[in-house]
Amino acid sequence: MARGLLLGTASPVAGGPTQFALLLLYPLICGLSAQGQELPTNGVNGYSLHPPYFNLAEGTKITATATCGEGDNGRSIHDLYCKLVGGPVSGDPSHQSQTIQGQYCDTCAMGDSDRAHPITNAIDGTERWWQSPPLSRSTEFNEVNVTLDLGQD
Repeated sequence: MARGLLLGTASPVAGGPTQFALLLLYPLICGLSAQGQELPTNGVNGYSLHPPYFNLAEGTKITATATCGEGDNGRSIHDLYCKLVGGPVSGDPSHQSQTIQGQYCDTCAMGDSDRAHPITNAIDGTERWWQSPPLSRSTEFNEVNVTLDLGQD
């Protein structure tokens, strides 16, 4: 007769009730030991499984090979872009935007602070965003490079 133990079954042949009880308690024991590390938080003891949040990009240099509303040599142009999801952003009610085939569309222009979407918006910690140029301007914008210089030479 072969001797063995199937997990989750009681088998007196394979070690008896003590071994069976240990097998049932094993996940609980492992779970308690992996719950967390007690760390002081502002003078209060607590448990944390998450490291503190910090913005790795803060204070770094960021560049993009192209940006919506910015033409050759950095001059301001008007580009029409459409958001794939979401709707209009709250702001100036005189800001003219439109819906085209169910998508929210607007223009971007580097010369207009309300319509500029420079690459620095990607790391400034606000709800502003960087916008790549639309493919309607040129298919070369199907590939745009964004570089974040962390200062590690």
